[in-house]
Parts: sequence; C-alpha cells; structure tokens
Amino acid sequence: MTLLEVRNIHKSFEGMNVLDGISFAVEQGDVVAILGPSGSGKTTLLRCLNFLEIADEGTIYFDGKAYDLHNVNRDEIAEVRRKTGFVFQNYNLFKNKTALENVTEGLIVARKMPKHEANEIAEKMLERVGMLDRKDYYPSQLSGGQQQRVAIARALATKPKIIYFDEPTSALDPELIGEVLEVMKDLAKDGYTMIVVTHEMDFAKDVSSKVIFMEHGDIIEQGSPRDIFENPTQERTKAFLRMEDRKK
Repeated sequence: MTLLEVRNIHKSFEGMNVLDGISFAVEQGDVVAILGPSGSGKTTLLRCLNFLEIADEGTIYFDGKAYDLHNVNRDEIAEVRRKTGFVFQNYNLFKNKTALENVTEGLIVARKMPKHEANEIAEKMLERVGMLDRKDYYPSQLSGGQQQRVAIARALATKPKIIYFDEPTSALDPELIGEVLEVMKDLAKDGYTMIVVTHEMDFAKDVSSKVIFMEHGDIIEQGSPRDIFENPTQERTKAFLRMEDRKK
C-alpha cells in the first residue's frame, strides 16, 4: 500500500534552485535511503515533507490525503506532523530536560496526554532503544550516540506512520555510529516506514528496500539496493559510489 506519494516538489533559496521537481513513492514498510553529495537537496527535501521548510510548489499524498506543499494551512501541518517523526542530525534535545522528559515533552504539551501515561510510553520507547537505564540523565551526561537514541525514542513515542532521519549518524564519532544504526535496523525489521538521508553505504545496501540518488536538486536514479549498488545506469551514480568505496 502506498503510504506517501511525493509529486513535483520545487524549492529555491534566494534564486538558487535546491529542489527541481522531485517525485517518488513510499510503500508501507519501506526503508528508503536517500544518497547524494553534500548540497544535493536531500535535507531540504525531508524538511519540506515535514513543513520545516515550505516548498515553492508540489503535492504530497500522505495516509490517504492530499496536501499542497506551498498553500498548506496550520491545521494541515499539525495533522501531518502528528503522523510523522523526525530525527535530526544534531539530536535537538532540550538540554535542561532529562532523557525521559525529552521524550514526554511532545506527548504532554502537544498532545495533552496525562503525565503518567506519557511517562509509561516514554519508558517503553527508551527501553526499546537501550536507554531506559539513562532515563534520568541530561543530554550533557550522554554520549552523542546515546543522545541520538533518545531522539529516536522521542520520534517513536508518537506512534508515527513514517519517520524521517536526516543524516542521523553524521555528527557522531565513528565508534558510536554502530549503536544508532543497530536501533534503526531493528526498526526496519519491525516494519517501520522510514526515509533516511545517509552517507552510510552499508546501511543503504543491506537495510533499505529502495535507494534514491540525488544531485543538484534532482533524482538522478532510484531503484532497489541491488539496482543502485550493483547495476547503476547513470555515470554520476557510478562515480559517487566509487568515491564512497575509496573512503572505506
């Protein structure tokens, strides 16, 4: 079943085209890896899908409803965000709140959930990502990998239909990347629908069900991991993958 269909997204900043007519579809349970060089528009695409940026043009069909990305209203934005989770590159945790409070904040404030109920959900989600024993720690007391796992627990707590990950491991030291990727692999196994902007080629190859390669605000190529990694058709895709291989 198609959960999300993206049609013809355009976005420019100060006259510079950042997204140039992006279109693709996401099925329920898909893990979509978005690859591409820096500046290709990957993060802007995710931000437009969740209305952290307002696109100049485009439509999404999400969970059975159409949304005009440029002429969206406040209620529609809230409606989409209630059904989505967003995991940022730099965690975006409240520094003055514990891990538990970071997860419960949105449930209590935005969803008006009773505190005891929010705490119960938060503890389950923290346990899921291996962070329950750190529930009373503040972000400054946690490693980058631990903070990102709390951020994932926060995204899970709202029972999203889709989770957007914006380069979730790029701010981490190399030895901490694995713990975050393991959590994401477990979510994929459990059928969560995810769109992941990433430079982790092994994750894209082994975990994703679909790979999108972007450059200059456009989708150059998309297909299964096997299509993209073993039989890419575009020279730009081949060159990018060769460059990534040399980094290993």
